[in-house]
Amino acid sequence: MPKPRYLTKSRFTLANECPTKLFYTGKKEYANTKNEDDFLQALAESGIVVGELAKCYYPDGHDVKPLDYEAALSETNKLLEHDNVVIFEAAIKYQNLFCRVDVLVKEGDQFHLIEVKAKSVDGSKANPFQGRKGNVLAAWKPYVLDVAFQRHVLNSAFPEHSVRASLMLVDKSQACTVNGLLTNFKIQKEDGRTQCIRINDEPFCQKLLTIKAVDEAIDQVCTEDYDGKTFEENIQWLSEQYAKDVKIQPSIGKHCKACEFRCKGDANHQKKDGFRECWTEVLGWKDQDFERPTIFDLYNFRNQEAYIDQRDILLDEIDAAAFNAQDDGAPGRSASQMQEIRYTYLRDGRKEAFVDHEGLANVMRDWKYPLNMIDFETAMPAVPLHQGMRPYQNLAFQFSHHTLHEDGQVVHEAEYLHDEPGSFPSFDFLRKLKESLEKNDGTIFRYADHENTIICHIIEQLDAFGAEEPDYEVLRRFACAISQPGKNTPNPWETGERDMIDLRQLVARHYFHPMMKGSQSIKYVLPAVLNDSKFLQAKYSGESYGYDVQPGSSKNFTRQTWIQYVGGTVVDPYQLLPDVLDEVDKERWNELWGDEIRAGGAAMAAYLRLQQPDLPEEYRQKVIKGLLKYCELDTLAMVMIVEAWRNYNMC
Repeated sequence: MPKPRYLTKSRFTLANECPTKLFYTGKKEYANTKNEDDFLQALAESGIVVGELAKCYYPDGHDVKPLDYEAALSETNKLLEHDNVVIFEAAIKYQNLFCRVDVLVKEGDQFHLIEVKAKSVDGSKANPFQGRKGNVLAAWKPYVLDVAFQRHVLNSAFPEHSVRASLMLVDKSQACTVNGLLTNFKIQKEDGRTQCIRINDEPFCQKLLTIKAVDEAIDQVCTEDYDGKTFEENIQWLSEQYAKDVKIQPSIGKHCKACEFRCKGDANHQKKDGFRECWTEVLGWKDQDFERPTIFDLYNFRNQEAYIDQRDILLDEIDAAAFNAQDDGAPGRSASQMQEIRYTYLRDGRKEAFVDHEGLANVMRDWKYPLNMIDFETAMPAVPLHQGMRPYQNLAFQFSHHTLHEDGQVVHEAEYLHDEPGSFPSFDFLRKLKESLEKNDGTIFRYADHENTIICHIIEQLDAFGAEEPDYEVLRRFACAISQPGKNTPNPWETGERDMIDLRQLVARHYFHPMMKGSQSIKYVLPAVLNDSKFLQAKYSGESYGYDVQPGSSKNFTRQTWIQYVGGTVVDPYQLLPDVLDEVDKERWNELWGDEIRAGGAAMAAYLRLQQPDLPEEYRQKVIKGLLKYCELDTLAMVMIVEAWRNYNMC
């Protein structure tokens, strides 16, 4: 028999993003970038660990483990025969609606429905979901709708029972009371399913999770209009369309940019492309139209929705006056001027880079050699590794440091990776960084805000629980010297005399290449620069990089050839690096390594893997080697970008 087509809570959530996605989801013939690998996402987000931690609060709870709908329903119904019971992953069905409740507490004829999320909240706030005007905050609405769906299914299935609903969340205001809590849990794959298990009965922190009543917020979203339907009518309608496998009429908008049902990088389109199908249906586009640049190719274009509504989507259909380009008086080009440049280059199909030669020359005059390029990798686990840490506090565990000398010499000065399970890394990280950067007094560069944010967090940690460190004053003084305080930084300091320069901001104001694809991430800038710079192509062709061919240039590579071509295009260097985690394919790993999501991406996943004390040594060394190579390439990428710019201005 075919499997029943239930509208589940995950499908309902998907439909709230875009109802048309219900037709594409679960079909193997359609590309789906979000389903490529859930293992790395589970490691990075710690959400699956939070779910297992929640069970510790109910030691007498019963776990419904079957994945099969009918088996799960049967087991749940047997447990519900008890007057008082706690059920994990309770299976509830009403007509063709189905949900699995994270924690279901039954006390007589009363149900308490608890949805567990890894999202953080200030536990001191009684109602964090609603704003000052009483509206449900946009950031919380998807979570409220999720629980609203479950409450509707439970109420419908058991009308004789009363139901109250809550969200169980990570309380960011609470410090962990035990050490090594995260290492009590292990994420693994079994029979193709990613799951978390508690590997010992060590004490757990009772303060990390907090329960917040959400019925008031649910009642509010249930009164809203859903395209002329009530909340309950909308659920019924969605369930009917899904049960019949009917494709809901697409409504295109800026949300389409993030659509997961796309054949990214699949030139032969071996799978169906839901994005193309929708846009073809609505706009009547042909294959060649999808090759033309659109407003999605512009960086941070804020008026996308209005232009899409007007069907002004292709760049050659938009007037340049729309960008209202104006000089802001600062060095380089303003954001609006750069947007106009991007628009012009993409519209006209230009292949070369835009380089603000004069602006870069003026900026570079103030640099002091050797130039120091640094990159950090960090972790923000929802469940802390260390006593006294709060959820989602940063741990700095890795850095790479390259220098570029005035004569063109490139040196990989230092690297650091803290891989010891259970020990706190950030202060030792700062010591090693200080030791490396104080070897010279040259200008220091970071890429984006991440490194400055981490230094600020380490300063906060020093003040909170590092005052007894013997070098506390020295470390704090160094950290303040290379950083600037954020808007909400406690005990702010004057911007340091060696404050790091943000290379990404220089890219934003002085450089653009069509290959950057609407992004300023170093993962897109590096391939663009390599394809544009003849200097880099000459310098890094052949086996020209490595500790054996250029002593001091690298600590991890030997005879590395960075310039490799496929179809006349330089291959993205990140694609040349090794796999790091066996469970994750390289494409997915590289996608998550991008600097926009460093706080919850690939490096964090690998670091959390290294925290498992039972990890085989051979596998541990493989992960370490991979992390070192990725981080080294990040700082080498910064070197290459500056080398290209220097060469432009010397020609």
